[in-house]
Amino acid sequence: MDTIAILVCYNGKWVTSKKMCTYEGGDTKGIIVSRNITFGELLERVHKIVNTDNREVKLCLKFLVSISSNECKHIKIEDNDDVKFFIKYSCDVIPSKVAPLLVSIEDKGVTNVVGDRMHITTDMSRMACSSNAIVESNGDVHGDFGTQYLDMIDFTGVEGVHSGDNGTEMNGLQMHSAPPILAHLETFSQVGVVGSETTSERSIRHNWRQMGEQNVHNLGIVNEEEEDIESAYSRNNWDPKLEVGKIFSSKEALSNKLQLAAVRGHFEFKVKQSCKSRLVVVCSQGSCPWRLRASSYGEKNFMIVKYNPVHECDMSFIHDKHRHASAKLVGNAVKRKLKDSRTIYTPSDIIRDVKQNFGVTINYCKAWRSRELALMSTRGSVEEAYSLLPAYCHELERVNSGTRTYIHTDENNHFLYFFMAVGACIRGFQSSMRPVIAVDATHLKCKYKGVLFVANAFDGNRNIYPLAFGIGDLETDASWHWFFSKLHEAIGECPNLVIISDRNISIENVWHNIFPTAQHGICFYHMKGNMKRTFKLKKRDKLLLYFEQAAKSYGIAEFDRHFHKIKGNDEVAQYLESAGLHKWSRAHMDGRRYNVMTTNIAESINSVLRFARMLPVLHLIDEIINLLVKWFSKRRDFALKCTSTLCPDFGEKKLRRRLECASRMNVVKLNHVEYNVVDGDMDGHVHLTNNTCSCRKFQLEQLPCKHVVAVCRFLKLNVYSMASRYYTRNTWLDAYSDTIYPVQPQELWVIPEDVQSRVVRPPNAKVMPGRRKKLRIPSQGEDIIRRKCSRCSGTGHNKSTCKNNVPLPNVGHVL
Repeated sequence: MDTIAILVCYNGKWVTSKKMCTYEGGDTKGIIVSRNITFGELLERVHKIVNTDNREVKLCLKFLVSISSNECKHIKIEDNDDVKFFIKYSCDVIPSKVAPLLVSIEDKGVTNVVGDRMHITTDMSRMACSSNAIVESNGDVHGDFGTQYLDMIDFTGVEGVHSGDNGTEMNGLQMHSAPPILAHLETFSQVGVVGSETTSERSIRHNWRQMGEQNVHNLGIVNEEEEDIESAYSRNNWDPKLEVGKIFSSKEALSNKLQLAAVRGHFEFKVKQSCKSRLVVVCSQGSCPWRLRASSYGEKNFMIVKYNPVHECDMSFIHDKHRHASAKLVGNAVKRKLKDSRTIYTPSDIIRDVKQNFGVTINYCKAWRSRELALMSTRGSVEEAYSLLPAYCHELERVNSGTRTYIHTDENNHFLYFFMAVGACIRGFQSSMRPVIAVDATHLKCKYKGVLFVANAFDGNRNIYPLAFGIGDLETDASWHWFFSKLHEAIGECPNLVIISDRNISIENVWHNIFPTAQHGICFYHMKGNMKRTFKLKKRDKLLLYFEQAAKSYGIAEFDRHFHKIKGNDEVAQYLESAGLHKWSRAHMDGRRYNVMTTNIAESINSVLRFARMLPVLHLIDEIINLLVKWFSKRRDFALKCTSTLCPDFGEKKLRRRLECASRMNVVKLNHVEYNVVDGDMDGHVHLTNNTCSCRKFQLEQLPCKHVVAVCRFLKLNVYSMASRYYTRNTWLDAYSDTIYPVQPQELWVIPEDVQSRVVRPPNAKVMPGRRKKLRIPSQGEDIIRRKCSRCSGTGHNKSTCKNNVPLPNVGHVL
């Protein structure tokens, strides 16, 4: 099993009686988690259940372990090893029982009190492990017990250490008011130390370094730089909380905190000394006493050992620019706003927000670089995305059965093509979709550009049903041939298949080689645009109207009537005939394209992914998967709630509109299977056995036309029985019956060695300098729709992206 059930007990309290500690009262909730869950992930889940903020409240997690028939102990969970032991104990040791997770609340906060917060066991063999682990002796221990901090340090040879009434002191200063500092670390407190470093001091420093990483939780080490920066960016009363004894996860974290404090405090500092073991900074004005000194603690941590927070800076040096408002600092402050790829957050917005929140003015170049650094921090590099692609595809195939992914590289392992078809989409298309596929390609806008291939279908409710996606360099014969080949491998032979596309010459050249039994149709909207461009027609030219009516005609007679009007212009008529009437006309189509006359379903999904197409390839694919997860879940719920026989937004609506017309028609019975329907315009001859009507709408759409509805009304037949199964609610529900699972975070991936060893490098393409284009270039002859904002009445944008100031309506004066 990949998951485990955990019973979480919270809002209770610890009660001690007869030297026994028990957890009583509170609420209980069951959760399902992965066996590979980390301590941080488990803690986050528990915080959500308890409804607490991990920045304000610290939670204590414990569970009960049976030592013998009459002895039990509470074990505290503090790191990943403790979580693994808890899961192992719950699954393998007591699989028939439940070991509940007992949650209690502790105050969270970074403190200087090292001695009181440190709990070290007397067993030296366990010193390398987390010192927060509970060590119990007499039955249940209700609290964190251990030896005093000084018991593990040899202070022989260090002067000024003596015992006092209130604990061990050093020259009158209580030990827990500041951490033990080595001789070379000058404290701002009154601590007397030997001027030269002795052997005992080296031993003390060695013990400190040996403890370093194991005691980060107990000592309150600051490892929340991102939250701190975001808090400083958004709060007016932010406090840097720089104080002696505070420990940072790295030297870089301390430097970031100092820069942030300088920007918010409107002062500047300079680095006086910086090395692997020490950092000394002073105020940039020499006469100011502000000063901070920090030394290494453990392998990577840094601790403040001396700090004077007093500023006596000369106000004449203050200006609106700041040397410490670096692009990296600003990028860390704004990157939360860029996590959603659909967010429009420009460098101009960053300049405005930095001025408002930091009180600092930055130039456009720095704002742009900060935005790029923020995007790099949240999404990673473009090159890294290609290297992780094989592992991502393996994980995607593992969590979604039947999924097909292919990565094609050249002889030097440079990326060429990518193909993806999710298993749930493949099965849904084969069982529940009309055999009509619209294919198209759109440009990517990331660093290495390329094109995104899409193949979509229509479900019974006229929603976009994504089938397959691909990535290539350009729309060439080779790239389309590779995409169609992989699509054929995914869906197999599909009877009566119709492929709809624009007039791309590469599609024309290769589709019949892969799908020899399929039919190919042209999007009439692209054909209309080509006509407009070639013959320089006006937007409202009647020839365009006649062409649209001819393309949508169901019957040959109706088509001939409209096309005869087009023949008044011989050049246009010859152009349309040379393109092939069977490709753009529904009446002459050899196959059945139903009501799919355009590639709008492919164009629509390109529009949905317009922001995702700016992302690196791995994040683009992940956005597509998340979109499919959302669509499948939403439409499955909608189908379950639907009570109609046909799909509500298409089949049901069409039949109700046709019933309104059919109720006024006269039906004449010719024999027991044939009927003539008189509608006053174009009569219909209905044959119930062959499921045909002379208007041909019944045959081509597989949905009862108004003549068939009139006959069913006349004979009191169930009109739903005449509709194709593709339009029924049950078929619609079957299309979304399978669940699509998103790919888990990279830390949870289990990748085999052969996949890990595969190398995928970025495409061997030249990256051109300059800003990459993001706006779509309209095709020649395409009608340009000018958007008008309903908020400010301006053009070129809509209400959701409007940034213009709008005057308030006139309000009467209040007397």
